[in-house]
Order: sequence, then C-alpha cells, then structure tokens
Amino acid sequence: MNINREDILAPAPNTDSVIQSDRGPVPVTLLTGFLGAGKTTLLNRILNGGHGLRIGVLVNDFGAVNIDAELVEGVEENTIRLTNGCVCCEIRDDLVRSLDSLLQRNDDIDYVLLEASGVSDPEGIVMTFLNQKYEQVLRLDSITCLIDCEALFEHNENDDLLGLKLRQIGFADMVVLNKIDLVSSKHLEVVREWVDIHFNRVRMVEAQHCNVPLEVLLSVGRFDPAIQLGEMDGPSVHRNAGDKFDTWRFDSTRPFSSTALKTMINRELPSSVFRCKGIIQLEDDLSMRYALQAVGRRVNLTPLSPWQEGQEKSSRIVSIGREFSSETLGVLFKKCLNA
Repeated sequence: MNINREDILAPAPNTDSVIQSDRGPVPVTLLTGFLGAGKTTLLNRILNGGHGLRIGVLVNDFGAVNIDAELVEGVEENTIRLTNGCVCCEIRDDLVRSLDSLLQRNDDIDYVLLEASGVSDPEGIVMTFLNQKYEQVLRLDSITCLIDCEALFEHNENDDLLGLKLRQIGFADMVVLNKIDLVSSKHLEVVREWVDIHFNRVRMVEAQHCNVPLEVLLSVGRFDPAIQLGEMDGPSVHRNAGDKFDTWRFDSTRPFSSTALKTMINRELPSSVFRCKGIIQLEDDLSMRYALQAVGRRVNLTPLSPWQEGQEKSSRIVSIGREFSSETLGVLFKKCLNA
C-alpha cells in the first residue's frame, strides 16, 4: 500500500496570526492510529461523555463519525452542529483552512478534538499547531495514539506501513492498547514489549471498545484544580470498579522545587501512572498558586492566581493510573519538596 501525500495533513504557507481571544489558548487533543484502531469509537465516547465541554471536532469526513441521532441539530456546509454544544467540522482540502473556519465561528469552544486519518503522518499536523499563527488561540495539549492489538502486526512485511505505525506511536504521549478482549494475555504482552522496544517509557493504557476514563484523555487548561480536587473524598487510593483505574492523592504544606518535580516526572514516574494533576505551591514563587498538569511525557506548571491573605498554602496532587505503588509515588513526590 502506498501512502498518498494528499492523505498527510500539512500546514499551509499562510502564517498570518489568528486574532487572540479574550481568554487563553484552547487546548487540542489529537487522536491518531492506523486504520481500524478505534479512533472514531473513542471520539464518540468523548462526545457523549459527561464532561460539560463545548468541543470543536475536526474529522476527515462526516460519514466516518457515527454521531447519535439525538445529538445532531443541523448541518451547514462542512459543519454538523450538535445539541450538546459541540461542533463537528470536516477536514476537506487543508487542515489550516478547516482550523481557521472553526475558529471564526461564534461558538464559544472550550476544547478541540482532531481525529486524524488512519494513514496520516502526525508530523504535518503537529507542525500546524506549532505554527505561530495559532500560538495565542490554540495549544496542542496531548496526542493519543490508538493501537488495534489484534491487527498491529498485520502487513509487517510492508516497510512503509510499519514505518507509519511507528511514527504514529512515536509522536504520541499516550498510547491506548485497544481491543484487548480479542487477544490472549501472551499476545498483549508481546504488543507491550514491541512498543517498549521502540519507544522507552511511553504511557500505555489497555482498553476494550475504547473504554478509557475521560480525565485520562482530556486535559483542560482552564480548569481550577482547587475546585476539582477539593471534591474528592475517600482514602488515598481508590479503585474504580468498572475500569480498574486507580487514583492516588498527595498533600503537603511544603513547597515543591519546580526543577526537581519536572525532572522526577520526566525520568522516574512509573509508566503505570497515566496522568497527574493538582494545585501546588512552588518555592520558586511562593506568592502564586500553580496548576500541575502531567500527561504522558508532558509536564506543565501554569500560574493560576495569588494565594489569598489567610489562605493556607499547600499542595494537592492526584495521580491516575493502574496497579501502581502508592508507597513509591509518595517517596518520589516527597523528594521534590524543599528541605
């Protein structure tokens, strides 16, 4: 199979900046993966999730998206308007023009999801979002690659297809090993080892029918961790009986070293931890509250607002993953605190 260059989304030469909105850049999640991996299923799960977000969706064509009939409100040109506030746009000739069209709408979009073609090389898409024209309005937040565990090793004699699969995985900071119900435990072990051999320490989540918790997939830059984390109760480790994902919470009144925290997450955080989020204090700037967002290999420390007078300065972090050691995580985070 030869990959047509027309199937590879690439930035257009137009670099005129898009006018900055009155809020921060909208986060973008890119869904990649070879044909049949389950991207559309995952996209539908997100669209039907109870996240409360107004999502702008970019897909290759409407026919590939099985949007529930009750969600469809109307069709105009290359756009489907959904009753849950989402807007679905078709990628026609060029990704940049589709993005421009989406951003020029009057809809107040909180998040953008882009489902890439199964034969798309992610590089062109990534370079588009890194274009200066979008730096004030869009922020590439995460890249999730889906793998069909049953079909991963098909066509391995085709170097072009094998190389494409490897590039799709290589650009991702989160890999969903999908359709694990269709393979044996031994086959799944081989898949994990194959990915590890090519890409050391990439985060991998196992799933059936793309059943992955939304908070592992979506990292919304505008959320206030103080509100979200304050609503979490119960013991330090809580197991979700349905998905068998664990959450672990860390609290401290001592500030973190930003350098030590970033280094630890990049180099030592177990690959079984898929995401960390929280509100923390940093010794680098004790006057400001910071949001910690760690998805895969990405770590972001974003200033939120100053600590209020009389407000207790503290840090609270939640980690989400599967079958990790809470004792190990405690040791790793404690060593990033100041003396």
